[in-house]
Amino acid sequence: MSCGVTAHADWESYAPFWIRKCREGEANREGMLDDWMLKTLGSVAGLKIVDLGCGEGRFCRILSRLGASNVLGIDSCERLILEARKQCTSDVERYIVGNIENLDSVESCSFQVAVSYVTLVDVLNLDAVSRSTYRVLDPGGRFVACNLAPMATSANERIGEPDGSRVAIRVDNYFDESTRVMRFRGGHRLKGFHRTLSTHVNAFLKTGFVLRGIHEPLPTTEGIGRYPELMNELRAPSFVIFDLKKPAHQASYLPGQLTGHPESPESC
Repeated sequence: MSCGVTAHADWESYAPFWIRKCREGEANREGMLDDWMLKTLGSVAGLKIVDLGCGEGRFCRILSRLGASNVLGIDSCERLILEARKQCTSDVERYIVGNIENLDSVESCSFQVAVSYVTLVDVLNLDAVSRSTYRVLDPGGRFVACNLAPMATSANERIGEPDGSRVAIRVDNYFDESTRVMRFRGGHRLKGFHRTLSTHVNAFLKTGFVLRGIHEPLPTTEGIGRYPELMNELRAPSFVIFDLKKPAHQASYLPGQLTGHPESPESC
């Protein structure tokens, strides 16, 4: 997770807690989402990858260890970028402060893969992020975006027992696409943006991406063994992963896939 444009002030103050949480081990990522993200990405060996909203660089370091040839992490939260640079493990990693809604410091058609790891919830303009990501990808490039599931952000309320077990997720005001206040342990509150599933998908298709698949991550037995609280994730999905591709040629279409038509086609 990272700070988006509107959530910037919240994340600057939350950054020390988030850095500590990542060092100690974050259950959703280490016990569930990492496996799903890496499985969706496939081999990253030799690839140029940009991480949109990289936070303190944790996933960039994973991609670097797995053989990516060039990993650029971008985040608008300076505290997190400073920490990412401090923890940098390889000369293939690079971290910059930037706005993922325009990516004006990144050249067009300069990456083969873009990832967004629970960052779209923080951005005001999803269409702008989709367009900027499309622009910086090579033809045929991939965009793998994990975000909070719309049913989890609609009311942003987990109904549970005193022992911490979850009974249900309350879904309400689903079609009200407005700012939500996300509550975290320790009393922290961060602004975020709720959007319906169709809003996400249509933003990507409108840009021109091909939708290769949608995944709703579940924890593995091993993940639950490490983090028992992940048992709650077997009741309803808290996250969704969009597997997207920029067509190698403008008119490309593969049967069984959803493809959009870019508003402003860009050739590389």
